[in-house]
Amino acid sequence: MDHLNDAFAQITIPTPEAMEAFGGSLSTLLKEGDIIALSGELGAGKSTLARGMIRAALKASGQPDEDIPSPTFTLVQQYPFAAADDPGRSIWHMDLWRLESPDEIHELGFEEAISRHISVIEWPERLGGLLPARALWLGIKQRDDDT
Repeated sequence: MDHLNDAFAQITIPTPEAMEAFGGSLSTLLKEGDIIALSGELGAGKSTLARGMIRAALKASGQPDEDIPSPTFTLVQQYPFAAADDPGRSIWHMDLWRLESPDEIHELGFEEAISRHISVIEWPERLGGLLPARALWLGIKQRDDDT
């Protein structure tokens, strides 16, 4: 997704269901080594977007629907799915809200995740300068009711 680094677009997603559906649409574009950095305030919809990406990828690989919680306390949750071109593929969902130091990320398999798998990272700001430049940043903001 290097070609998207300088791209900017603003869209309005009106409901949590639409946010999850948008995530599902994004998942069809993802491949090994892609990094999606989800930035935004608490409750903005980062986990909902991530859930949509993960759920769609699992469904596309023929896996049953499952509960996809935010890994707020575990920091990382892996979702293996079998792609036709890569049977060992996974989506790594990271919620770094509770990360105390950027150095802690190495203990969680960060290098493997960003090199071999699809990484969806909430609170990427917590990584300091460790996030590769190829990451696609998506800023999520709750819409004011007055606008």
